Amino acid sequence: MTLSNPLLFLSYDFGVKALLASLLSGFVCSAVGSYVVLRKMSFAGAGLSHVAFAGVALGFLIGVSPILTALLSTLLASAVIWYLSRKGFHFDVGMGVLFATSMALAVLFLSLSNTYGASVLSYLFGSPLSVEFQDLIVLLVLTLTVSLFFALLWREIYLISFSEEIAKASGYRVELITLLLNLLVAAVVTFSLKAVGALLVFSLLVVPSASAFRLSKSYSQYFFLSVLFGVLSGFIGMLISFSLDAPSGATITLVSFLIFLLSALKS
Repeated sequence: MTLSNPLLFLSYDFGVKALLASLLSGFVCSAVGSYVVLRKMSFAGAGLSHVAFAGVALGFLIGVSPILTALLSTLLASAVIWYLSRKGFHFDVGMGVLFATSMALAVLFLSLSNTYGASVLSYLFGSPLSVEFQDLIVLLVLTLTVSLFFALLWREIYLISFSEEIAKASGYRVELITLLLNLLVAAVVTFSLKAVGALLVFSLLVVPSASAFRLSKSYSQYFFLSVLFGVLSGFIGMLISFSLDAPSGATITLVSFLIFLLSALKS
């Protein structure tokens, strides 16, 4: 294995787009991940990423945009999970059912479409080098949407994260806000597939926020540290990927895990 200068890749258009995609994915995943971790919904990342991959497989089967079918699949799954949780089903139970079912559907769709090439694997393991300009625009819009959502509903999300009862007593529309948050998580998982892949996207949802939780002394500090660690994981992981010619999703995940270990030692 030979080491390369990662900065050389930034002299190419595809290298810049890959780095930007990783940074934006790290931002949006860790931002919504701050809510996911506090609500003890860490399994959401794993479950929804596999639902998204089943949607990708369906897209290849019927010949439409895989991202479109993945988005529709994750939005529907998030709405179903939200509805079941309102009816008393535990979150992990509903997500576990969808997790198993979506994996079965993904295998079935891929088998029927006879598609097992690099195009499918790119959604499974991530392929930021194949990111197009329109993908960056979507990620940028998603980043602005997530930022605006948290800015406008900061206090509501803060209260819901710790106690729905207090949020309801304060007069906030908890059901609507939690539904919107679930749908936002679904969108973040779907549009991060190309950068980090279905198998690893949930690491950016959970690990940066878990690291921030051990170091922060307030909710605002926790949120901003989560975002910082997510962006750092995307940036450093992508540079290591360039240098070692290694899979970007794996290097980003390992960097986020290293940050977690350092935060554990620091705390």
